[in-house]
Amino acid sequence: MTTLLTCQAISKHFGTRELFDGLSIGFANDEHVGLIGPNGAGKTTFLRILAGLEHVDAGDINKRRSARIGFLPQEDRFSPGDRVDEVLRGAIRFGFDQAHRPVEELSGGWRKRLALAREVIRRPDLLLMDEPTNHLDLEGIVWLEEWLRGVPFAFLAVSHDRYFLERVTTRIVELNKVYPDGFFSVSGNYSTFLEKRAGFLEAQQAQQVTLSNIVRREAAFLESHAKARRTKAKSRVDDAYRLMDELRDLKQRNEQVVTGIDFEGTGRRSTKLLEAKGLAKTLGGKLQFQDVSLFLSPGTRLGLLGSNGSGKTTLI
Repeated sequence: MTTLLTCQAISKHFGTRELFDGLSIGFANDEHVGLIGPNGAGKTTFLRILAGLEHVDAGDINKRRSARIGFLPQEDRFSPGDRVDEVLRGAIRFGFDQAHRPVEELSGGWRKRLALAREVIRRPDLLLMDEPTNHLDLEGIVWLEEWLRGVPFAFLAVSHDRYFLERVTTRIVELNKVYPDGFFSVSGNYSTFLEKRAGFLEAQQAQQVTLSNIVRREAAFLESHAKARRTKAKSRVDDAYRLMDELRDLKQRNEQVVTGIDFEGTGRRSTKLLEAKGLAKTLGGKLQFQDVSLFLSPGTRLGLLGSNGSGKTTLI
């Protein structure tokens, strides 16, 4: 295992908002890493920093000499008038059968494939991907999962798709201020991560209870020994204040553990939220769909599937 890239005590702020502070982590050449974290944790910013597109406020980014870093952003960017073959420079890959088509005619899923192909042709040692399953249909996601399991390079992927993470990763990293180092890293797939994470957070909660009891005793000591600061017990006083600071930090971290939100508490009920009958839509002379009827009631959880270009986004 060879280290490709390391972060040493990096910090990043946007105005007064701190994304992460003193973050130190590394990535090796044989790792398939999934990067997760709550909204606002700085996942996309972290990828952009590793890609050299954002600067850190403090700390250092070191990469192996000659290591090539690829970056696949959430939104695919192409120049107006680009053709598929121009983007790929004549290389017909990733399932494209009409390489002379203008890029703007491609569906979101095929644009994603094209953006990925563009990065892979550059032969990266580490490919950074921000939500790579966005815009892909089910067939495209399955294709991507199978392809990523066999790639010869390392990758770091931000994703909210836990099934995708389960199938393609060898390590999960969560950016979250609930952890003392600002992140939690587990070797293995997503299921292994969830098990280890639950154990860590449970232990951290228990640590807070134990530390609270110790601080309570030390606070009582300070109150009953007002002159302790000027006596031989000063070291105990210093330890007491250190424990208080540690407890405060521990409480702040534990308070950031997200709990479930009950959306059933409003008491509002309805038998019909939305009803559609016989919908049809044509775009640019092409039929997207016809005779579509839907009935959505409270509690309905509808998954909408279809190949790229079949009109899913238009219907929504």
